Amino acid sequence: MEQMVSMSIDLHLFFVFLTLALALINLWIIKKIDNYVDMTKKVEMFTPAYYLSLSIVIFTGFVVMAAYRFHTVYTAYLMIAVSVYIIVTAFKANRLFKKTRIRDKNSQKVYREFAIKKYLVDIALMVLTIVIAFMFAT
Repeated sequence: MEQMVSMSIDLHLFFVFLTLALALINLWIIKKIDNYVDMTKKVEMFTPAYYLSLSIVIFTGFVVMAAYRFHTVYTAYLMIAVSVYIIVTAFKANRLFKKTRIRDKNSQKVYREFAIKKYLVDIALMVLTIVIAFMFAT
């Protein structure tokens, strides 16, 4: 049992940092690639990896919670809230992305601005959650 919990925590931490790295990559792609078509190709490649990694983080988090019989601490509530926020804003970003037209510069600008803000907030929330979790780790 202890090995499973230990492995779940290790996997959870690995995928937390992978998710953070993928968010940084997506942010870099959106900010640095000027050609919209090239940007969308790269975003469409990295975004599923970002959300797959996030889903693994959520799953391993629930495995760890189940191992501790769902006795949660405040940092777990923070982690859940951050995950829900990222998922909700992902739907909004996806909706904006689908509405964006290749020839419409205004919709491209709106999507880029929203995506940059979204990834900046995602990164800030993840870093804050990591710091708080390590500060109050028992």
